[in-house]
Amino acid sequence: MSKKCIKCGHPLPDNASFCPHCTAVQMEKKEVKTPRRWKKKMLMVLGILAVVAAVGTLISLHHRPQTYEGSAQIVYPDKDKSYKVLLTFSEGDGVTGHAQGERTDTLSEGMDSALPCQLYAFDQETGELAWEEFSEEVESCVVDTKPSEDSQKMEYIEPVHNESFPNAAYVSDIMYTSDSGTNDILWTLTMKNGDTISLSTRLTIEKQAAVAYFSEDVPMETTDDLKTLLASIEEEVSSDTPVYLHLPAVTYEGDITFGNHVWGIYGSKEGNAETTFTGTVSMRGLNGNYAEMSGIRFEGNSGTGLNAYCLVLLSQCTFEGWDIAALAQNGAWVNASACTFTNNNTALKFNTSSAYGTAPSYLNNTFTGNGTAVCIDSLPGSEVLDFAGSIFSGNDTDIDNKAEHPVDMAKAIVE
Repeated sequence: MSKKCIKCGHPLPDNASFCPHCTAVQMEKKEVKTPRRWKKKMLMVLGILAVVAAVGTLISLHHRPQTYEGSAQIVYPDKDKSYKVLLTFSEGDGVTGHAQGERTDTLSEGMDSALPCQLYAFDQETGELAWEEFSEEVESCVVDTKPSEDSQKMEYIEPVHNESFPNAAYVSDIMYTSDSGTNDILWTLTMKNGDTISLSTRLTIEKQAAVAYFSEDVPMETTDDLKTLLASIEEEVSSDTPVYLHLPAVTYEGDITFGNHVWGIYGSKEGNAETTFTGTVSMRGLNGNYAEMSGIRFEGNSGTGLNAYCLVLLSQCTFEGWDIAALAQNGAWVNASACTFTNNNTALKFNTSSAYGTAPSYLNNTFTGNGTAVCIDSLPGSEVLDFAGSIFSGNDTDIDNKAEHPVDMAKAIVE
């Protein structure tokens, strides 16, 4: 017996659980500690953290940048309001909230033109235009064009707010030719909160066949020759067929009227001679027809040089000696680019309350020695007439704006 009583020391059997001498229990007492609650607390903390993490994930997902894709219209939820955002080529449709998912225009063979693609934003709840506050949330706005198969890529100008379309948030001019075919116009807006808005519309240009006349093939040397040709065109060529005239370097005396067609009238030079009109030229293109005139001299001593009843686009033309060099009658619009107006009582005059087409950019013209360079009695719409690069020198009055139409002279040269 090696075991001894833990109290009196009396020898005991190895398996004794008490001492028969002193009755002491032979098991050592151990301190019983109160159970710790750290595991339970830890579980509670972990549970709370899991809930917080879940809520954080939901908040993160809610605020994570989103992508909103639509065709020509979409509703964009932002903070405490939503915006209806849409694309159109028509200002009238834009301000009334009508999107334009596609548009088809015709263009005469060999011609080029442009259309303003416009983006509008409305308060979805009130229906009111809201382009200003919407634009404040936009970080960037870009446009691209994607041609369909067998089409040509259309050119474009990066979108900006354009004062000619004061209710639109952004405007991008889409430039095309008669061979452009079909293009998707793609808009991408990146918002300051990281969201992305993608919109698109489609523009299709159908080529309109044209007929062309050259002085090498058809008599055009005299005024009578030209009038005979114009008479035959009126009889033989449908009014919806564009006509291109390539005139010789001669002087045409007397008044001449061009009838109801889309016209391309191109002058020429040969030595010191150039295509010149000394009488009034009347452009009678009706029902939306228009005319392009280039490289022609209008030389007079009174009266009106160009009497326009349709949209007339002038380039590299010269007007000198007229009471009114170029006049836009009712339903018309006269545009000039790289033209010279010298010693006229009035160089360019608008007296129209409506127009089938507009062209507000008057770039790189020269107005010198005129009584009034530009007179605006009446002019429809709110497109800003931009005279960037144009020179105004020695005129009694540069701009006589009776109609108070928007005019931008900021980039003009006034001497």
